[in-house]
Amino acid sequence: MWINLDELLGLPKVTVVNYREIDGALFLKLKMKNEVMECPNCHKELEDINQIEYNLVRDLSLLGKKVYLEVPRRQFHCEKCQKYITEKLDFMRLRKHYTIRYEEKIYEQVKKKNVEEVRQEEEISWGTLESIFEEYAKQAEKKEWELPEKISLDEFSNRKGKKDFITTVIDINKKELLEVIKGHKKEEIIEALKVQPARVRENVKEVSVDMWEGFTSAIKELFVNAKIVYDRFHVMKNINEELNKLRKKMNIHKKGLTYLLWKNKEELKEEKREELEEILKMYPCLGIAYEMKEEIRDIYEHSRTTNGARRKFEKWMRTASLFYKKSVGMLKTHLTGICNYFENHTTNGLTEGMNTKIKLIKRKSYGFANFEHLRLKLLACFNS
Repeated sequence: MWINLDELLGLPKVTVVNYREIDGALFLKLKMKNEVMECPNCHKELEDINQIEYNLVRDLSLLGKKVYLEVPRRQFHCEKCQKYITEKLDFMRLRKHYTIRYEEKIYEQVKKKNVEEVRQEEEISWGTLESIFEEYAKQAEKKEWELPEKISLDEFSNRKGKKDFITTVIDINKKELLEVIKGHKKEEIIEALKVQPARVRENVKEVSVDMWEGFTSAIKELFVNAKIVYDRFHVMKNINEELNKLRKKMNIHKKGLTYLLWKNKEELKEEKREELEEILKMYPCLGIAYEMKEEIRDIYEHSRTTNGARRKFEKWMRTASLFYKKSVGMLKTHLTGICNYFENHTTNGLTEGMNTKIKLIKRKSYGFANFEHLRLKLLACFNS
């Protein structure tokens, strides 16, 4: 069967003049179709070729085989300008050993797949893989945010037990990852986000966060027009943890009880709800503490105004300190930010879900040598 290699290759302004197969790879020798080029300075048509050097360039596979192109890099001489000019090619860049379309393929593969898997499939070095990906990811990166009004900040551990954190910044309305920051301290947050123009930061109206002090301080300095909204799920998490500590102090160790105490009552199946009710009858103090936890959840579910929620929280604090001393202190310290939730019901729920996906992408990125490469991959994966 006759195969037209020019059509199969599909590159502009070149023709295949020879080919050979070595160790299962195709080597295609190319010739330029044009005999002349235009001088980029004086626009004169140049015919005088000073020299031709052949570069070996990796291209997309053909017929299931790796492809290397022997590309003629022609240097013309312009008598008028008295300059030597290397011809530019549409399908590759100067001093590169890969076609543009092959680099784009690598970039897309690294976004979707395990990095080591891509390296093995393509048989290229870590350094080459990182270099190609970083260059294209930086081109795709948005340097300036598109005037978000609601954002969230959240952190997760980069390496367990190492006090090594990564902070994510998300546009809540657009569900877009805006930034990935190494660390979670106030100074680290400010350093990373102060590059955004003042008009962008001043446009932010709400920032949803947990109660980590570094976040609060950074937000006040960076986003002067924003209300801080302390995430409702973080509030409930603290209360649930204090409830569980009470259970342990009371030496109640029934299998599955922690789950029953933390789960929303109406979401429990009838059988499990009856089981919980029996346990709480046996331990009245735990029953009182559980009902107090449910009161907080009820405030979140049914309060319609910020002031109404504040009054309910204040009433709860007056009676809850016996069981929830730490949580009462938390509410007193952060009550305004907690009640800001009731204006627009802004939460960090989206961020938590995205952080789960981020951890998966991070595992697939094992082998990237530094944080900047990981950051670029996360931004590319979420915002492509």
